[in-house]
Amino acid sequence: MIYWFYRLLAFLVRLLPLKGAYWLGLRICDFMFFVNRRARRAVREHIRIIFDYQDIVPSRRILDGCARKTFQYFGKYLADFIRFRTLTPQGVREHVSIQGLKHLETIRNSTKGAILLTAHYGNWELGGAFIASMGIPINAVVRPVDSPPLERIFSLFRRQRGLKVIPLAKAGVGILKALKRGEVVALVGDRDFTGNGRPWKLFGRETSLPRGAAWFAHRTGTPIYLGFATRAADDTFILTIHPPIDPVAAGSEDAIQAQIVKVMEDTIARDPCQWFIFDPFWPGEGESAPPPPDTARMLQP
Repeated sequence: MIYWFYRLLAFLVRLLPLKGAYWLGLRICDFMFFVNRRARRAVREHIRIIFDYQDIVPSRRILDGCARKTFQYFGKYLADFIRFRTLTPQGVREHVSIQGLKHLETIRNSTKGAILLTAHYGNWELGGAFIASMGIPINAVVRPVDSPPLERIFSLFRRQRGLKVIPLAKAGVGILKALKRGEVVALVGDRDFTGNGRPWKLFGRETSLPRGAAWFAHRTGTPIYLGFATRAADDTFILTIHPPIDPVAAGSEDAIQAQIVKVMEDTIARDPCQWFIFDPFWPGEGESAPPPPDTARMLQP
């Protein structure tokens, strides 16, 4: 059922002009916002925790608005994921502005490879396609979806954008081989899908985060570049490539991970509505947290 729904959605999104495709994505995810109470509560709680970390006491209205905006941004992400399948490398570059181009030039001129780390933020797939369009070989570690036919479609989309795919189940060997060839390995660093992560604080609360990027960097000496493709107001993207984390200078896996988390926190906090995590993220999330305060009432004498 999900497979055929996606095929229908893909057909409509490619048929419609961009604004029409976005409208369809927005309406579908608006519907999901209202019917999927669990995901809605999770997103709302994530945003509350991020605000709390910044010492902001959010109103109920801003939490509800930001939660709905997160669903809407994800609707646009889905439309982009489908439509950008047919873009040429030049077309990809027309949609993406770049901050930190010199770091990509360093990666391209290096023979030792690089680890590119991102999060489920903005449009991580398009960011990878942009880097591939510059002639940089990039291998994306991917967690397959449950539907094999749907996964074949997703894999085809990624190959058409110049991305090589490393299945999560074979990530260890695949990453080492890619780095040995001097290529880039792309990882997502905000979700522990394997259960082999390690406890770490993100936005002041402990959760399990993947340790793969820090582990491989520490043991191979490969630099880590964090990159995020953030949606701009005109629905183009700004791809920010941060200065590399030098594992030798960092000295330990923990020190590398601390730098990774700091950059992720700074990025997500700037626009938490573009962080697409629709499941409870922190252990015990929502169980002991107080309801958001009525700010207007608190300010009354």
